[in-house]
Amino acid sequence: MQTWDGKQVWVVTRYEDGRAILADERFSVDPTVPGFPEKNIAYLNTIGQDRNIRTIDNPEHDRQKRMMIQDFTVKRVAEIRPAVQTLVDQLIDDMLEREAPVDLIEHLAIPVPTTVICELLGVPYSDRDFFGERAKALLAAPTAEAAKVAGAEMTEYVEHLIDLKIAKAGNDLVSRMVHQHVLPGTYARADLVSLCRLLLTAGHDTTTGMIGLSVLALLRHPDQLRELKESDDPAFVANCVEEFLRYLGTTHAGRRRVALTDVEVAGHTIHANEGVIVLNNVMDRDDAVFADPNRLDLHRTNTRVHTAFGYGIHQCPGQLLARMELHVVHSTLWKRVPTLTLAVPMQELHFFEDGSNYEVTTLPVTW
Repeated sequence: MQTWDGKQVWVVTRYEDGRAILADERFSVDPTVPGFPEKNIAYLNTIGQDRNIRTIDNPEHDRQKRMMIQDFTVKRVAEIRPAVQTLVDQLIDDMLEREAPVDLIEHLAIPVPTTVICELLGVPYSDRDFFGERAKALLAAPTAEAAKVAGAEMTEYVEHLIDLKIAKAGNDLVSRMVHQHVLPGTYARADLVSLCRLLLTAGHDTTTGMIGLSVLALLRHPDQLRELKESDDPAFVANCVEEFLRYLGTTHAGRRRVALTDVEVAGHTIHANEGVIVLNNVMDRDDAVFADPNRLDLHRTNTRVHTAFGYGIHQCPGQLLARMELHVVHSTLWKRVPTLTLAVPMQELHFFEDGSNYEVTTLPVTW
């Protein structure tokens, strides 16, 4: 296919082929390699220029990932979970005190992951609107100039945040990166700025989209919803979360790579410096892997092999956190508000399709 900037690139949709490419280090994530298929003008002019775990190959990728991984471990996510449960309960309390209809995106889907990423990074929650607006522009600004302005403002914000952490450390990722790596000289301050921009940009938007779409999907599938309402099995809820991730695939712009050498895939030769877009959301509908793939099936036995978080070394580091947030939302919302329903006809809903993340922009609900 031809991309927005005129490049001719390969598009991969089959599960087996896509996983082979994502696991093959002959394909690079580095956007400075000639032929790399950048997502849009906003990425090209902002976070596509950053050097962080999203845009670097091994061995540097693994070295940097090891520096930050302690904040994304099973243990750390378990430590955060009680606070997320308290937050979700409070947000539902606040929602129920309002006069219906209420926008579930504004009152639940946005504040849950935004609060969590603020806590994780040590960012004041009061700054959420500032970085949230800039994050959207970094992902999908319509012009290069708008993206550059948003990028400069985000960089200035992160630089100030780092200065605060140098002066006074907290129990957060930025403080640990500053005091364990930047100040000792094992990690450049500029690299930490770009990592923070990435985490602030990607760390809440994708989960916000998944919360909204998964609630909507259940409301559109009342039989499946009934089973979730009636279940007290955490393992079943966990499987539901995996099926939401497979079925909805909110990151719909694909995983981008460029070939470093000639590579044969499924009988085709992809030449050096040819770009590749691996459509993982389409791979997760491959009927060679998932029976009746276009059906939401909360009992699907192999749904966890989906590629919603990518595959290979560049899988999303925050996937355990996202799974936990979705688990808390769906194990709580339907028990607390079993009569929740859409307050408007489906055709009146609007969806954000201009960036790399697909989401419903508002979700008016009543009960």
